[in-house]
Amino acid sequence: MKRFLMLVGVAVVAAAMYVAASPASQQSTGPSAKQFNALKKQFTALKKDEGQVKKAAAEAVGFLQKCFLSTSAGVVPVSRLGNTTGTGTTGYFYGTLPAASSVVAAIDVTPSGGTPGAYLQAVDPSCVNASALKHAAGMLRRAEHGR
Repeated sequence: MKRFLMLVGVAVVAAAMYVAASPASQQSTGPSAKQFNALKKQFTALKKDEGQVKKAAAEAVGFLQKCFLSTSAGVVPVSRLGNTTGTGTTGYFYGTLPAASSVVAAIDVTPSGGTPGAYLQAVDPSCVNASALKHAAGMLRRAEHGR
């Protein structure tokens, strides 16, 4: 019986030593002050970037709503009219009159009841001015440079 108890005692001591030495039993001490400050700096930079992205997105949505989705905007039905090969006699004359001899195809607004070949985006006329175009160009530049 003494031998059995001695064997159990050795097994218990060996198991305790194994558990104490395993990496899973050691507790994490957390980040150092240097690591914490670096993470804090990264978080602050990302928060600032998020604010800029939200602002740019709001400006873009406002521009789209004002210029492309207003009641003065919409779509225009268009069709390609005339001979597309340039060898026929139907189409639009191109050149100086009276010697205009080139017949070409052109895009024209499809009359009511006609079947359009495509639709073009109509822009609200109030958006087509120097300041709106300058604003849109500025938004594009900021988007290209990631600001």
